[in-house]
Amino acid sequence: MKRPSATDADFHRGPRIDAIPVVGVGGLIFAIGMVVMFVGGLPIAKWFLLASVPAGFLALGAIRLFRKLRPRTEEEEVLLNVGRQTRQP
Repeated sequence: MKRPSATDADFHRGPRIDAIPVVGVGGLIFAIGMVVMFVGGLPIAKWFLLASVPAGFLALGAIRLFRKLRPRTEEEEVLLNVGRQTRQP
């Protein structure tokens, strides 16, 4: 009796994780679910999560404050818009 090989055309390899789209609300649910499973499976990770969320908000506030106190110059605007196409009416 011949065993089926991985090269047989009728062999089903199963679903691939890279073929599942993770965008929009579904992606958000997926990301939150992965965090919950990770923290549930590795209890010490909750301390990392509890420390990283406030640290992320502090970094966000610092970046926004920096941008508010130091507006972009015209030269920086030009450099940031390189390669960006503008619409012509």
